[in-house]
Amino acid sequence: MTHKDYVRLAIRAAKESELEGGAAIGSVLIRNGKVIAIGKSLVWQSKDPTGHAESNCIRNACSKFNILDLDNTILYGTLEPCGMCLSSAAWANIPEIYFGAYRKDVEPANRYEIVDWGSETMGKKIRLHSGKQMRVGGVFCEKNVPSSLKIMQDGKRNPKFTKITFQ
Repeated sequence: MTHKDYVRLAIRAAKESELEGGAAIGSVLIRNGKVIAIGKSLVWQSKDPTGHAESNCIRNACSKFNILDLDNTILYGTLEPCGMCLSSAAWANIPEIYFGAYRKDVEPANRYEIVDWGSETMGKKIRLHSGKQMRVGGVFCEKNVPSSLKIMQDGKRNPKFTKITFQ
């Protein structure tokens, strides 16, 4: 499978999250080509500001395997990770993160974000306790983001966002 295939699995989790009353944000954690955990955004349902899809995915994997070290895994998400999720991944020793859309492509409601935040730039500054350099990158970034993946288009909410399909 390719990076895009794994982001598609995260998009499936995002669709499920939205159907369950959450934000349309999802993530999957991969080890040796297999999904070992899925995360959905549960912020609103759980009234927990740390209930982001990526953090939940990391929690699910650590709980499932009764470990804290997720070295040799790759985290895929529908959206560029926020500072909290990037830090959680670093604490869990996750060396690679890929995402579908930049934070700048989401609704302006995300004003709590760090000004000039860029997880790709921040990831380059993180050295994991395994000694590895964290790698963070967008899969459908900038000009490659399909319009159906963008939450906002021309300053308006994209009605296709919850109906993401790839040909």
